Parts: sequence; C-alpha cells; structure tokens
Amino acid sequence: MPSEEQLRDYARVAIEVGLGVEPGERVLIAAPVVRPEFARMVVDAAYDAGAISADVLWFDDAVDRSRFTHGSAEAADALPGSALFRLADFEAGASFLRIHAADPAKFAGVDQARVQQQNRREMEHIRPQMEAMGIGHVPWTVIGVPIPAWASSVFPDDDAEEAEERLWQAILRAARIDTPDPVDGWRAHIADLEARAAHLDSRDYRRLRYEGPGTDLVLGMTDRARWRGGGMTTPAGKPFAPNLPTEEVFTSPHRMKAEGTVRATKPLSYFGDLIEDFSFELSEGKVVGSRAGVGEATLRAILGSDDGAVHFGEAAMVPQSGAVAAEHLVWKNILYDENDACHIALGQSYASCYDGADALSADERLEVGLNRSSVHVDFVLGSPQLSVFGVLDGGGEEPIIAAGEWGFTV
Repeated sequence: MPSEEQLRDYARVAIEVGLGVEPGERVLIAAPVVRPEFARMVVDAAYDAGAISADVLWFDDAVDRSRFTHGSAEAADALPGSALFRLADFEAGASFLRIHAADPAKFAGVDQARVQQQNRREMEHIRPQMEAMGIGHVPWTVIGVPIPAWASSVFPDDDAEEAEERLWQAILRAARIDTPDPVDGWRAHIADLEARAAHLDSRDYRRLRYEGPGTDLVLGMTDRARWRGGGMTTPAGKPFAPNLPTEEVFTSPHRMKAEGTVRATKPLSYFGDLIEDFSFELSEGKVVGSRAGVGEATLRAILGSDDGAVHFGEAAMVPQSGAVAAEHLVWKNILYDENDACHIALGQSYASCYDGADALSADERLEVGLNRSSVHVDFVLGSPQLSVFGVLDGGGEEPIIAAGEWGFTV
C-alpha cells in the first residue's frame, strides 16, 4: 500500500489541480465502496481547499451487475438513484470528481443490449450535467485507484496483494505523484499541453491524415475547430483538469468527414467485455464496416447504440514518451489506455472543441459537424509506427505525431 503521504498528495492533486476547488464551493465525489480510506482523504482535501460541501456518491460493481442478473427486464430501463443524485447536486452548483475503479469483467456474460439500454437511460437524465461538463461550464475530473479485480486483470501472474501494490505504484507514477511537488509538477505539465494545443490552433488544419500499420485514414475538420489539452477554464475563469493523468491534446473532427481505414493497437475494455484486434472502415464520416478478432458482438452493440455511434467525436494526440506509456501496460481502463497513445472516439463530440458552440442549439451543433450520441468510446490506434499529419488549406502537410512522438516543438 502506498504511504499516507503519497495518497494525500494524490488527493490534493485531484482537488487542487483536477477540480481547482475554491472556498465556498460544493463538490460531489463518486467513489468505489472498496476504497473508503482514499475517498475520505479526497473529502479532507476538498474541505482543506475551502469547500462548503464534499459529498460522496458510493458505487459498487456487484450492485451495478445485480440490476441485470437479478432484476426484471424492466430494470434496465429504470433510472438509478445515483443519476437523480448527480443531477440534483449539479443543479446545486457542485463540481464533479469520479474516482474510477472498475472490474473489467463487471458485466461479463450480461446481455449487452440491456446494459446499453440502461446506459442510454442514465445518460439522457444527466445530459444537462454532461453538456455543461463538455463545454467546460462546470469543473470535473476523473482519477483512478486500484481494486482487486482490476489489479488482477492487469497483472494476472501475481498474487492479489502484489498485483494491487503494483497497480497502485503504476497509477501514482502515471499521476506524477513521485515528483518533489506534484501540484507544481502538474501545473507545468498542463502548461506544456496547453501550449501544444495553442500551436495546433494557430495552424488551422483542414484535415488530419493518419498512417500506420492497418491505418490509412483522413479526418476532416469543422470550420471553427479548436484544440484542447491539459486543462480547461470555466466562463468565470477557473482552471481545472478533466483527466488525471492526461497526456493528450485533442479536438473534435467533422462528424461527416472521415474516409479510410483505422486499426486499433490496444484492446478495448467495455462494460466487462474485452474487444481485441478490431478495425473500422469509414466512408462519408460513417463506419461502414467493422471487424474484431474478439468481442465482435460487443463492438456491434456499441455501433448500434444510436445514430451518432457510427461517427467519430474526438481525435487525440498522445506521445509514446508520456508518463502513462512509460508503464508499458494494457491497463484495461480507458482513463489510462487513452492516455497511453493516440486515440479516436466513437460517439459524442466535445462542444468545447468548436469555437462559439455555447451559442448554438443541439441541432445547430449537429449541423456544423459536431457529433451527438449517448456514447463516447475511445479506442487506441497509437504506436511507435503511427504518424499523424495536419493538412493545410493549400494541401501542404505538417507532422503532428512522427513515429509515435510529437512532430513539433513549442
């Protein structure tokens, strides 16, 4: 188990850097029941930062699974109480922190159609919160902690205790907690990512071109595309960092402008099912063909979630030299796997990646090229063999990622 000092540093980074908590604010923390000691440290850190309320919404994999293994057919369409609580606290002005710790086999063997049905029901209810988070109107962040089932899936050859300790240490290194001053270290790292996003903004690329093993893909950009990276800032000017760790600089491509093929380089763990060796073929912005060596039914379920699930909502650049990639793990947790290498997401776009999205209705955002979906599913295509080029108006190209690393300096 990490030292108490390390854990309190991690909690402080989550509150001070992740949420940027200031005196007088409310905080809602979603935390696994198997990690109460760390959740309490996060609560302490929130109050130390001046929060007037730091509430915990506990979650449990077994409870979530029981809905589908013991509940009636109607249970998948019933709104969970946690969604009611989340929306109520959001409406009261709370920022949101999720301590992510899920068993990759949480829903193994469960009918994925029912899981998707329940997910759509929940996402529809908390849509106001999700939209506010997407455009940066409310601070939010996600961090990770190990639980036994997750640790054993990452390190299957170790006994349970050793696996959990190894995952703890990997998480803390990926979160830069092993540095002399983690908070200052994070602020410097975020500043670097923001400088890279600003550089890409200044280039005004019309397209992104990907080339790598099994990947030959072109993504068109919207007419007012923005790049984001590191942190975000609320309209009131408060900075926060949505993901800890984060190694990405990302944008939302035009939903109707994707052509070519793309092949995933890492497995995707999705609601307890592992999808491996999978690829997509795209035409006119839409997935028109897909295959998977393992988990093809789950992949089809994702693509069938709604009309927007077959379009791309995010394109993210991640260097292979980042702190997450340095661990050389298949994390089986998208918070970490997506920060391991370049990735693309099926589904919902980020409105913050379109200049002026605040003034647009949901339908207007769709018209300008932002995607709308109940899902946002990241998959990794990055590797030391991947290169990504920004294509300028006149057709000239500039490297963004060159053989897995940044292709430009700032």
